[in-house]
Amino acid sequence: MTRFTVAGTIALTLASAWVVEGQATQPRSRDCDTQFDGVKVGGVITTHFQSHSTSAGHSNLFVGGGVNGYCRNSDQKVLADSAEHYGDNRVLILIGRVRYIEKRMQLDADTITYYMGEERLVAKGHVVGRTSAGTRFTGPSAVYLRAKQGLRDRSRLDAAGRPDTWISGSDAGSATDKPDSVHVLADSLISDNDSLVYALGKVIIERPDLIATGDSAMMDQGREIASLRLTPKVVGRGEKSFALSGHAIDIYSRNRQAERVRSAGAAKATSDAVQLDADTIVLQVTDQQLSNATAWGPKGARAAQSGRDITADSIDVAMPRQILRAIHAVHHAKVATLADSLNVRSRERDWFAGDTIIAEFDSVATRDTSSATRIRSLVAKGSARSWQQSARSGVPVPDSTPAINYITGRMITVSFAEDRSLDRLSVLDQVTGLLVQPSADTTKAKPAPKKPGSGGTRRDSR
Repeated sequence: MTRFTVAGTIALTLASAWVVEGQATQPRSRDCDTQFDGVKVGGVITTHFQSHSTSAGHSNLFVGGGVNGYCRNSDQKVLADSAEHYGDNRVLILIGRVRYIEKRMQLDADTITYYMGEERLVAKGHVVGRTSAGTRFTGPSAVYLRAKQGLRDRSRLDAAGRPDTWISGSDAGSATDKPDSVHVLADSLISDNDSLVYALGKVIIERPDLIATGDSAMMDQGREIASLRLTPKVVGRGEKSFALSGHAIDIYSRNRQAERVRSAGAAKATSDAVQLDADTIVLQVTDQQLSNATAWGPKGARAAQSGRDITADSIDVAMPRQILRAIHAVHHAKVATLADSLNVRSRERDWFAGDTIIAEFDSVATRDTSSATRIRSLVAKGSARSWQQSARSGVPVPDSTPAINYITGRMITVSFAEDRSLDRLSVLDQVTGLLVQPSADTTKAKPAPKKPGSGGTRRDSR
């Protein structure tokens, strides 16, 4: 390749020092010491230059027929169809099939404007970027701020127009070099030194283990923390899915696998075994499956599971491999269940209450969700109470006016049969009980009152 040269008077006035005939000049502080090589097409050099001096003593340079440039004092390279350099403003404009290359970043675009004094590159039109670690993005525009000693310590990339970004395993902090481990789609994206990523507007984050959405997001690649705000939601992508929503969600990961997910503000978690509602919910995740869930808040927590509601100030759910094993409800705990519909017809629910309630489940690994969450026993401790409805003796079932069994004690233990009906109830210490059984005639309708003048003795009006 033949090297082109430019007259010495032009080189002395450019913001970047150009190669001159037989000599070179020093660039301004921090500026690229730029040189251009001629571009050959069919063995013929097509690159041509034109220079004009400015009143300030600098020069404007115009390059056509192909641009192949590089910086002698840095790792920067540029390719383009044409270029314009304005010495007064220290601006380099690259036009047509532009490629900017440095050690840690490559940018392709229709045009790139390089503000040398600010170390700022503005790329427009069909922008494609790629970091040295493999992270890549596409979009209509981007602004790249180069790290430069004495100017800024960290590089930064701002992309607008809903760019598509694929963060490589290396940039994402993974121990393995798995490509494209995180896909981010948002209205705009800011990458701070490839470590901190900020996404704004209809954010979608796709990872091998989960999908996260929200109106804004922040990802700290080094600490492996992701935060989502404004209607955020996280959905697990494991064999057994789960979902978590709320006002603010934080994801804590290790080797790009979520280990803990926390939702604050109107939090709601759902899985095939249980649904949780509380101000704050924390999910523990192992191998892309839930292992534990904790819910609490000033308004208490609620767990809904197979026809029963469990409420308390706080609730802890043990579910290794996302199979429900136990639910611990602490302080002001209550379990409300549907009445036995085969024997009782009632809108009221049966319930157990106590300071603490522990529900244990005979969970088995099966595709049948109903059998996988069968309750085995329930223990209410501390001011324990039980309110149960049952059909009255000698009354056809289902009984629409059932008997009420109310029992209190220090501890109440209940075991359930395989069909989930109450099998046995035992009470320990401070036992009291009350049975309310309406009589059979209470179901009979009272005769309607007679209307005046419809019968009986007639009274003389006189």
